[in-house]
Amino acid sequence: MWLNNDELKELTGYSQRDKQRRALAELGVKFRTRPADGFPLVDRSQFEHTAPGTRPKREPRVPIN
Repeated sequence: MWLNNDELKELTGYSQRDKQRRALAELGVKFRTRPADGFPLVDRSQFEHTAPGTRPKREPRVPIN
């Protein structure tokens, strides 16, 4: 659901949370801040894209009997 700390370090280049938040804002990445500790919460769905001209995979339909 959320990027983990290692992924945030790779994305922002920083390990400190205040610098991560600043870098995310500069990059235009949407995030929320966890109130308890200031950890930036980045929804990983922002980075899960399908190739242009393709459709996302759907679950197969199961007949209802």
